Amino acid sequence: MAITQIYVNLPVTDVEASTKVYVAMGGTVNPEFSGDTSVQVVFADAIVVQLMTRGTFATFTKRNPADGPIEVINALAAGSREEVDRLADAALAAGATEPRAAQDMGWLYNRAVDDPDGHSWELLAYNAEALGDNTTAGQD
Repeated sequence: MAITQIYVNLPVTDVEASTKVYVAMGGTVNPEFSGDTSVQVVFADAIVVQLMTRGTFATFTKRNPADGPIEVINALAAGSREEVDRLADAALAAGATEPRAAQDMGWLYNRAVDDPDGHSWELLAYNAEALGDNTTAGQD
């Protein structure tokens, strides 16, 4: 059986504030799976983010959520650099922060935004035709 969807479950301090950032990045709230302590934000048929209070998140695991050093960077692909800029700027206006400057590698353009709890997201656009031998561009 093939994988058909990805669900990213994130513990957050303020569900309402975090929801604003994810909606600004292009997601839509699915009220069927949303409530006071958890909101589902859908980016595409196969990409869903579930924002949960830390207490709700804790009901799914015995481990403590990460708080401090970054554990993962999620990425969302957009159709163009202009769309990346539009989404990043909207996320910033909704309460996200930008941890670094935009990166332009010619074939790949991206901007990073962190939600109010520090969950990192790369918003990117790339040109597969221009990729060529540049697959290691920007890597150490």
